[in-house]
Amino acid sequence: MRWSSILLVLFIAGCTGSLTEEQRKAVKEDMESHAIRKVTDAQLTEAAFSTGRKLMTELEKAKNDSAKIDSIVKASDGKIRWVVPGSANAVDIEQQLIDAYLSSATGDAQDNVQKIRGAGGADTDSILYSKPVLIKQKDGTEVLTGVWNVWLSRKELIRSMD
Repeated sequence: MRWSSILLVLFIAGCTGSLTEEQRKAVKEDMESHAIRKVTDAQLTEAAFSTGRKLMTELEKAKNDSAKIDSIVKASDGKIRWVVPGSANAVDIEQQLIDAYLSSATGDAQDNVQKIRGAGGADTDSILYSKPVLIKQKDGTEVLTGVWNVWLSRKELIRSMD
């Protein structure tokens, strides 16, 4: 027992623990990024709207350029999806949102944020931002052509908040 404690003291003394200034900065930034933050549902919803609207602005700027749209979608790692009514590739929640937009009596469909829940009703780590695309007909009615869906990570949203 005595020898192990002497070896432990020698080992600790041998490790000076010196870090360069860059390494200290990196360690401090890493610690700050993993710090526990309290975020309200309202703050999280606002961050989801802000992030989703920024992406929609980029997509609207690239309106007729399919190469730019494809690059924006690829940069999101498949987290941005275009879904049309009646599409078979829609996830269940996406289909429910399309149905809600189609049955909207007011015709004033707006962007939307949904917290995604698991099968047991527990929160998951995803938030869905959706924005319908409507075309106004000659008779004044609006027709839903599709919905942009942006899947956002709750964890990344919280990290991106100031």
